Amino acid sequence: MTNDDDWSPEVQRMLQEAQAMMTDEVMEETLRSKAGVDPSRLPTLLDLVAIGVTNGAWRNSCIENWHAEGRLSDGDMMRINSYTTDAMRRRLNGWCIESGITSASSTALAGIDAEDVVVLAGRLFRWLTNAERRLPTGMTLGELVRSVEDLEEYEDHADRFLGSFTGQMEDKGVRFGLLRTACHGALACPQWWAHPTWPDRVDRFIRILDDVTDPHWGSNGERRGRLGTEPPTAQDHDILRATLLESPWKLDPPAAEWIVDAGIGYLTP
Repeated sequence: MTNDDDWSPEVQRMLQEAQAMMTDEVMEETLRSKAGVDPSRLPTLLDLVAIGVTNGAWRNSCIENWHAEGRLSDGDMMRINSYTTDAMRRRLNGWCIESGITSASSTALAGIDAEDVVVLAGRLFRWLTNAERRLPTGMTLGELVRSVEDLEEYEDHADRFLGSFTGQMEDKGVRFGLLRTACHGALACPQWWAHPTWPDRVDRFIRILDDVTDPHWGSNGERRGRLGTEPPTAQDHDILRATLLESPWKLDPPAAEWIVDAGIGYLTP
């Protein structure tokens, strides 16, 4: 189960306010007013659900501890988080197709049974915990975890989170549960790939790379100066923009580290 302590006080407050009413309508209004998202658009909603699941079932786990220990760098985390979000999104989209949803409106989710979500959660769990699957960094999950105990610790976390993910839908319905998970993704991870604000964030990032006067670089552009020249694979800004928009996990390690060091996550779109 995701740990609320991992969320900022403001995010916790907004989610608690939404949960107090426990209705689809309040979740929808939270997405509209706090995240600027139209919850009626199914593709947008599924993007945010994918982010929420990735943050809850993957990042906010022992994975973050291993990151702090140095097993994964900041650039590694950016690539793996975006890769995992894409994997969750593709499985959510496939599940919707299998469930007969052809509408672009999220209201179609109301016709799905909670039992169908259990099937989805099982698929997500098996993919997330597969020790043989290869991360975009080149190593397998088994190589990252290093021991049976590590893998079991992660499996337990993913199982608890996905159990909570499905359990909340038994009483309130599938659409409610997905809206709540989308609120998690929208509010806790506004700087992530696949968030509706990501394209604007990327466009601003590309613009300021050649503008040392932008406030992001400090009053005298000193942060841009300390950052140094882009790595070779990041020097073509058109290609860099396309990669950031479509598949950040395909960045090579030097480019990923440089982009994180440049503070893309701290930009205001």
